[in-house]
Amino acid sequence: MNAPTTLRAGDSDSWSESLPNYPASAGWVLKYRLLWSNGHADITATAAGDDFNITVTSAASTDWPAGPATLVAWVEKAAQKITIGSQPVTILPDLSVSVAHDGRSKNQRALDAAQAALVAYAEGGKAHVAEYEIDGNRMKFRSSQEILDLINHYKRLVAKENAALALLQGGGTPGRVYYRG
Repeated sequence: MNAPTTLRAGDSDSWSESLPNYPASAGWVLKYRLLWSNGHADITATAAGDDFNITVTSAASTDWPAGPATLVAWVEKAAQKITIGSQPVTILPDLSVSVAHDGRSKNQRALDAAQAALVAYAEGGKAHVAEYEIDGNRMKFRSSQEILDLINHYKRLVAKENAALALLQGGGTPGRVYYRG
């Protein structure tokens, strides 16, 4: 499948497919279904000689929810239907209509939350209390070392993400990524 692995809600997109065993000129029709957790969108290709052109308009994609999806492709001719394939697709949010967007990765958000938890733990005056019991209810707190270990774990993951992003953007050199916490 030549279909893109990312599609942006609210954007138009196009690609073409060549299916030698199922040429458009022989009457085959190429169809797609984009599936996400609570819905779907159908896309029908147009014939271009033996090949197929696929176009998604911005109006068609405007209500697509951001997140993971699956794109399934099949061909039909009379009573025949043959699945060509499927692939995971990420639907990106339409940033032109968004009023808020958190562009941080999941790991960066987890790191930020762990750092905030450490600050709250220290500022809350409970840093010296590991556990207590009142009327039979026992409460045990994470130690500051456990929170620091979590922070260091996410720092390593964020460093790897940043190194991969730098490589994709043409910077940096492939190899090991070192982090000192």
